[in-house]
Amino acid sequence: GKDDHPAVHVSWFDATAYCQWADKRLPTEAEWEYAARGGLADKPFVWGEDHPNAGAPLANTWQGTFPFQNTGADGYISTSPVRSFPPNAYGLYDMAGNAWEWTQDWYRADTYARQAGLGVVENPRGPDASYDPQEPTVPKRVHRGGSYLCHESYCSGYRPSARMKASPDTGLSHTGFRCAMLPATMKTERASGR
Repeated sequence: GKDDHPAVHVSWFDATAYCQWADKRLPTEAEWEYAARGGLADKPFVWGEDHPNAGAPLANTWQGTFPFQNTGADGYISTSPVRSFPPNAYGLYDMAGNAWEWTQDWYRADTYARQAGLGVVENPRGPDASYDPQEPTVPKRVHRGGSYLCHESYCSGYRPSARMKASPDTGLSHTGFRCAMLPATMKTERASGR
């Protein structure tokens, strides 16, 4: 009964293997954020500026007192079916909340500080290696988008600028992935009816 929910308990290795099988790949961190923003530059959320708890729910996140009580005011206590909430301006669903999504990139705490001196770079590459000052010997990958466990008092991970890290062999109940492909691959798939 979960066919329309995001695949979770998926490690970075699992997600990468699936993408290769499907002739796709994980998005880079920069690609993921660009897609999540849906053309809304400098907005705090994928839907714009409205606070997530103002009005009708716009994403599957934690409502209530974290971590003691999730009221489920958005209709869900854990993952929700894809397309339960409105898409962003690019027509992409669940770019905020529901499940964190793996990206290709290695995690470095100082990634943005290191790139700041480069000026504007179109589709910047991620770092060549991981570095987490909290666990310097454990390599990490980036995941984005937040999950049903995100609450403003704890992580606010449902913002398009938020990023999280995990060891690539980690699978969690609130982490999944989405596939990306190059435009040429997309044209070929559409022509073949896939």
